Amino acid sequence: PASHNLEMKHLPGADPELVLLSHRYTELQRIPLSDMTREEINQLVQELGFYRKETPEAPVPERFQSAPA
Repeated sequence: PASHNLEMKHLPGADPELVLLSHRYTELQRIPLSDMTREEINQLVQELGFYRKETPEAPVPERFQSAPA
C-alpha cells in the first residue's frame, strides 16, 4: 500500500534518498536510503508521520490530509 503525501521517483544512476519538502515545496531535508533495507525505510516513513493507506484507493482521514507537514 502507498503512503499519503509520499511520491517515489526513480532517477537512473542516482543514489536513493528521501527528500522532505514543505507544503510550499521547499526542501527541508534529504535522507540517504542506500544503506537501508525496505523494512527500515518503511519504519522511517512511519516515524516521520506519513499515513499508510490500506489500499491505494482508500480514503485518507481528514486529520492526515496535510500530514506529516
